[in-house]
Formats: sequence, structure tokens, C-alpha cells
Amino acid sequence: MTMRYWFGLTAGLIGLMTTNIAIASDMLDGKDIFESSCAVCHGMDGTVSDAGKRLEPFPARNLRAVAPMVDRDELRRIITYGIEGTAMRPKKYELDPLEIDAVIDYIQSFDYEPDLANGKMRFEAVCVSCHGKDGRAQTGVGAKNLVFSKLNLEGIIHTMRYGRAGTLMTSKRHQLSNKDIADIANYVYGLRYKADAAKGQRLYAKNCKSCHNTPSEIKIRGNAAINRTIADLDDHMLDLRIRHGRHIDRAGKKVAALSADDVQDIIAYTREDSH
Repeated sequence: MTMRYWFGLTAGLIGLMTTNIAIASDMLDGKDIFESSCAVCHGMDGTVSDAGKRLEPFPARNLRAVAPMVDRDELRRIITYGIEGTAMRPKKYELDPLEIDAVIDYIQSFDYEPDLANGKMRFEAVCVSCHGKDGRAQTGVGAKNLVFSKLNLEGIIHTMRYGRAGTLMTSKRHQLSNKDIADIANYVYGLRYKADAAKGQRLYAKNCKSCHNTPSEIKIRGNAAINRTIADLDDHMLDLRIRHGRHIDRAGKKVAALSADDVQDIIAYTREDSH
């Protein structure tokens, strides 16, 4: 046989193997793999089996509650390498990467209807000492004002599960069940203030327009002005400039009369006008 024949045969076999792998990945049934490899602890529907509830030192987690809102890479890491200090063992020795991804596809297809009453109850039991009963964090410990937070549900859940480095916000994943975390996250998300740009425009006209005809005409100064305009400033910086800016001596009384919600409305109008 010629060398050309062997090269052709090898290339053909590689092509066939690649095609077969692609076909195999499409044919993998994540539900079947989940039921054979995961359901013994997490339950057939992801809500934890009786055996999973008895695991030590921590029971299995309810996947249905949070898995659709957990990053895919994180799920892959957990399934592949397990979680040290828990009964969640690495699955890399029994599932190949394609099977793991098929399981993730199935897990992320779960739906969950949050229990907002439970979310409120658990929030009041665990979170109010720092964030306050209304979520506005007027507690003096420097917690995040949840009413004005920009985190989406995924971000809230991630913060509750892992905490926030350098703050008093510690991980709650062993203190709260996944169901509690999902319910609290949805309850907290519902607390946030829905800023009203139309109201903000009226407040701007009353309190700001005498000096700044429109938000888009406002010029920022100092280091913040380098390659940035007012549209580039985040809400925190805009709030600081409204409440504590260099114009405070001239507009002090007007600014002092603005509530935190008023400022958010002005910021919403500023965003609308500046783009």
C-alpha cells in the first residue's frame, strides 16, 4: 500500500470518529444520565431524595430551585470535581465531558415557582440585621442597599451562595437551603425601586435646570472626566455628585429635600436624556 493510501485511510477514520462523536453528543439523553448518576441524592426531579436529605455533614441540594440561574461553568465544575467537605463526589471518573454537559442541559431545563412568602420570612430571619426590613440597609454596617441594587437574579443567588469578599456578606449556602436562597432572591428582587424617568424629569426641572439646562449638557471635571461623560458614570457616582457634588453650596437646600428615591428618578431621567 502506498503512503498516500495510508494518509487517506487515516484521515477518513479521523473524520468518521469526529462525526460519530458529534452524533453521540446530539443523541445523549441528559435526563437518563441524571436519573442514573444523580437522582439517588438529588431526586428524580431535582428536589432531593429521602437518601439525599440524610446525607452528612450537609444534605443534598435542591437543584430545581437554583440550577437554572447558576452559571453553566460553575455547574460543570461542581459536577466534574465535586465539593470538598460534602457528599458531592467528583463525577469525572464515571461521566465523560459530553455526558456532564448533557446533564447540565437537563438540569437547566428545570423550572421553579418561587414562594415569596417563604422568601420574606427567611429574609426577615437571616438578612434584616444588615440589610434592614425594607432592604434599604439603613443599619449602619455598610450593607448593600438592595432596593437600588443592579444585580440580576443570578447575581443575587451567587452572592448569597458565596458571599462578597471584603464585606460582612458571608456565604449562606450552608445556612440556607437552595429553596430558601431562591425564594429570598426573588423576594429581594421584587423590593427594588422602579425608577420613574418622567418623575425624574419633573424633579430635574424643579431642582437642577436653573444651572444645568439638560443632563446631556452637564460637564464632568477632574479625573472622572478623562475619556468619560456623565453617561459613563455609574449610579453610585451620579448619586454622589447629586448629593455631595461641588454645587452643593448653591443647591444644598434643594438637594437636602430630595429622597433617595427622588435621586434614583433623576438618575433615570439623566440616563434617558444622555443617550
